[in-house]
Amino acid sequence: MGTSPKSSRDPLEFRKPESSSVPEPEPPPREDAEQLYEELRELILAPEQQALKELHHRVDDPASRTEDVGSVVAEAIQLRRKQGGDQALSAALTPTIETALRESVRSDPHTLADALFPVMGPAIRRSILETLRSFLESFNQVLDQSLSVKGLKWRLEALRTGRTFTEVALLHSLVFRVEQVFLIHKKTGLPLGHAVAPAVAMQDPGLVSGMLSAIQDFVRDSFHTPQEQGINRMNVGDLDVWIEQGPYAILACVIRGIAPRDLRDRMAEVLENVHRDYPEQLDAYDGDSSPFARVNSQLARCLEHRYREEAQPRGFGFAYAAGVLLILVLAGWFGWRAVQYARWERLVSAFREQPGYVITSFGRENGKFLLRGMRDPLAADPAQIIGASGVNPASGEFHWGGYYALDDSIMQQRAAALLAPPLGAKLQVKDGVLHVSGSASANWVRETQSKALLLPGIRAVQFAPELEPDRLAFAQAKATVEGAVIRFPLASAALSSSELASIRILAENMQSLVIAARVLHRDVAFQVVGHTDSTGAETSNLNLSQRRADRVAWDLGRNGIPEKLLHAQGVGITQPLRNEATEADREFNRSATFQVMVTDH
Repeated sequence: MGTSPKSSRDPLEFRKPESSSVPEPEPPPREDAEQLYEELRELILAPEQQALKELHHRVDDPASRTEDVGSVVAEAIQLRRKQGGDQALSAALTPTIETALRESVRSDPHTLADALFPVMGPAIRRSILETLRSFLESFNQVLDQSLSVKGLKWRLEALRTGRTFTEVALLHSLVFRVEQVFLIHKKTGLPLGHAVAPAVAMQDPGLVSGMLSAIQDFVRDSFHTPQEQGINRMNVGDLDVWIEQGPYAILACVIRGIAPRDLRDRMAEVLENVHRDYPEQLDAYDGDSSPFARVNSQLARCLEHRYREEAQPRGFGFAYAAGVLLILVLAGWFGWRAVQYARWERLVSAFREQPGYVITSFGRENGKFLLRGMRDPLAADPAQIIGASGVNPASGEFHWGGYYALDDSIMQQRAAALLAPPLGAKLQVKDGVLHVSGSASANWVRETQSKALLLPGIRAVQFAPELEPDRLAFAQAKATVEGAVIRFPLASAALSSSELASIRILAENMQSLVIAARVLHRDVAFQVVGHTDSTGAETSNLNLSQRRADRVAWDLGRNGIPEKLLHAQGVGITQPLRNEATEADREFNRSATFQVMVTDH
């Protein structure tokens, strides 16, 4: 009765009974004990389990491993190099780099070409210069001897032997020249590459390769020599054939003259490079020579030549040829200069003929043509004139100062830009006089009359008769008055407030017309004509139209128009303004109109 509830005790707490009369507490259920054990295990081992889980994830995840290795790969390579592993690193990285380069060239050759451009350019230029130097030396020697005593002997020898003079001169001046280089597959005897010197008749590579292979086999079979041994040198007429043996390929050079010993070293070096660059291709060769498409550039290294250097001075023939060559060069240079001057002279003439240009000086300074002048802002674009002349703008300089040209065409453009003529008006400048014709408003004509004389070079303005300011003002005022219409209500001569306002404006226009007529020495009077619609009797309509005309004349008099200038007349329905097809037409006919009567005095 005095004990606490059972739910308030810890299920795992062990308590002794207070007395023998109290029973022992029952053990907790098995499910609760397991749950408590798991909670205790989670509290104790959770951090270690989480760390192990993250470690397993980092080891098993390729992206995480790559990130870990990438953060230390540079330091690892540097440490390996410090430990003396340069050769091992080179051996490990070389295949990957070579494969990457091949794939880069195969996918986009321009990338590697752009990278090698700074190196390729000088090498190509050096090769071209060397070829030109060799050609000029050979040509110079032939030309030098062609007009000398030695040259005459060589010509006799050419006639006697049937050879050309060039061949005889080449034989006497040449020390040696490698004319052709063959790369032959050792096992099949098929050609892998072929390089030929300039101006040398090319032989069939397959035929030559087959011949050399047959001779090699014949020598080995006849003299029982080992397979790796063979012929190293052959003589065919004026030509020597040097042969260099390799494990998979043979290098053969066709030589004219006596070659130095270092050529043999060059051949061995080239053959070694071929075996180093194409080991798999040579071993697996099946007759397809496409893998060796670039080998010819290596074979070309063996295409050497050398000419005799004579210490005696040049003969008369060389001096003559040099003089002729110098004259031709000078003639060409002066001719080119003359052509350039002619083009520039034509350009200067074109600028002088072009409105808006003034040429002040023209000449040549510091190797460039120099043209100075002045240009109006409205003149034609100088780039268009230069392009039409065929002159290269980079070969000269242009200096333009600003000014206002007085050419009629330029002044006409300037007048159009300043005056902004309406669509119907036409402007033309002739001898400094601005001629205006066409149609325009009186306000624009008055503005033009004052503004035009502000333009540089415009000394007078002349309007066409239809655009004379006084006549134009009179004509426009007359048209305004005659176009006015004062409307009335049905069967009434009363005026609304809006019509009274129209009459006041009409009175002002009539006064302007009177003033414009006086300037032209004319007098004007105004006929006020009253109208009615077709409804109603003719007699009543005539009376109503008269009352309407009188009413408008009276109001005009109140607004300052002299009574002697006003004449009121009612015409009823005899002069309808519109055919009365609609009610709007009938409303328009219930009106008063005006006619201007002009007399000279």
